[in-house]
Amino acid sequence: MNKIKRKLFSMEAILDSRTINDQLYFLVKWAGYPISQSTWEKADKVPVDSNMISEYKMSVQMLGKTFYFDPLDQPPQIEDFVDIPPEKSELSTFNTKLSEFQHQINTLRDDVRFILQSQLKLIKELKMSKNAIHQYDLLRSPASQEKQQSIQSDMMQQSASINYDGSFDQGDKVEKIGRAVQIKKSKTKMYYILWKRRSNGQIPKNSWVESEQMIENDPAKVCQYLWNKII
Repeated sequence: MNKIKRKLFSMEAILDSRTINDQLYFLVKWAGYPISQSTWEKADKVPVDSNMISEYKMSVQMLGKTFYFDPLDQPPQIEDFVDIPPEKSELSTFNTKLSEFQHQINTLRDDVRFILQSQLKLIKELKMSKNAIHQYDLLRSPASQEKQQSIQSDMMQQSASINYDGSFDQGDKVEKIGRAVQIKKSKTKMYYILWKRRSNGQIPKNSWVESEQMIENDPAKVCQYLWNKII
């Protein structure tokens, strides 16, 4: 009887984590495979003799999670707003929605690819830093050990103080406007903003900005958005 050859897969790094029905899952990057083929695996599938879990936890503790999967950060439903432009026909509505949906998919794919690449680079840098610290610990004195602990504490405090919410007050720049709506009660017009990546590599969280603030800080993006809607 011929034996079936099974392909062996090797875990390279843990990129993210989440909990579903009290079950912990890790997003695993497989050795020899692109980041786009990373998969969610149960925690007990990760080899206990590897350092991947401890390295991932250290990365989150020192720098926070660069991934952003917040189920509460969803745009308001369409029925919460007024002044929605009427469509000419069902076919026109379908084509418009299909085009918008495809554009959102392309944008999301690019964002996820960038985030995964940044996370993998961070994990590799963390491994190199961990090895260097280990060699240094073998030679350092008790006084220098206390100093190193103080430095690590300061780094953790600085990481915790980082504001991930995108805003003009933080000096963030607009990548593009996702949509424009008007709130029923206050009649306030809002823009859903996708922010550019910061100089430190962090990606600000998308947010709603009032029309007046948007026009004051980046009128060119507003004009471009309205022009695209017209044509």
